[in-house]
Amino acid sequence: PTVVDAVRSDGTRCVIRRTWTYSDEIPVLQQIGGYGFDKRNHVVPVLDILLLPTTDDQALVVMPLLRLFNNPPYSRVSEVVETVSQFLECMQFLHEHLIAHRDFCAFNLMMDTTRLIPGGFHFASTSRPPDGSMAGLRYFDRSQVAPMKYFLIDFGLCSQLPSKDSLVTGVYGQDKTVPELSWDVPYSPFKVDIYQFGRVILKDLVDNYTHLEFLRPLSEAMTRLSPEDRPDVDDALRMFEQLVNSMKPADLKRRIKLKPDHTITYYTPRIRYCSNSFCVC
Repeated sequence: PTVVDAVRSDGTRCVIRRTWTYSDEIPVLQQIGGYGFDKRNHVVPVLDILLLPTTDDQALVVMPLLRLFNNPPYSRVSEVVETVSQFLECMQFLHEHLIAHRDFCAFNLMMDTTRLIPGGFHFASTSRPPDGSMAGLRYFDRSQVAPMKYFLIDFGLCSQLPSKDSLVTGVYGQDKTVPELSWDVPYSPFKVDIYQFGRVILKDLVDNYTHLEFLRPLSEAMTRLSPEDRPDVDDALRMFEQLVNSMKPADLKRRIKLKPDHTITYYTPRIRYCSNSFCVC
């Protein structure tokens, strides 16, 4: 396996990821770790890097145990706003340091659920508690434990570049709809990040939940077919802030739910915290 779960000597649950040493991943993660003072740095923190005694080609990166950003599902507009804000900030932070992630897609967007799911969850079967029983997960709504912390993971495809005008080649990443990906024709990896996260906003949020149509203009701008027509991350963040600032406080507190035809395929836990007691929803 590429990723396994583990427990540190201090009891912290973590994951160990095997990565290639010839990629930019380890040096980029080490560099980013030095920018902890930047509040926009939502890159997964590295707890340790373990060198292997039998090979120089691979190493083990130890990181906190995190969970997919959209599981459990959202319950209020403000929770989605917090998510989009943190990931756009993270992209802005990376692009300022001339780092393109190149796989800014759903399965690399995570969250810390220490307070959201206080009892924890099973690494291999995330709808179950740590012991693997069928008891079901107990969790709060995100707004009850806000602010949440979201993190970007998996820098195995990232590129550290000499300038924002740098071009790359290659057909990489989870999202195969990025129109400019090519082995032969160079393209901007920064605009690929924009497109990929725009698709997340559109497909995982706007199309799947009620009352998130206000984000559609942003997602459509970020996923324009021509890279030149897409905003850069500064403009995308500015557009997002304008959309949010135009909303009333009551709009942000509005409850949302998954649409009947949503495309999220994970099992949704059904036991949630209500105030100080458990309730079945």
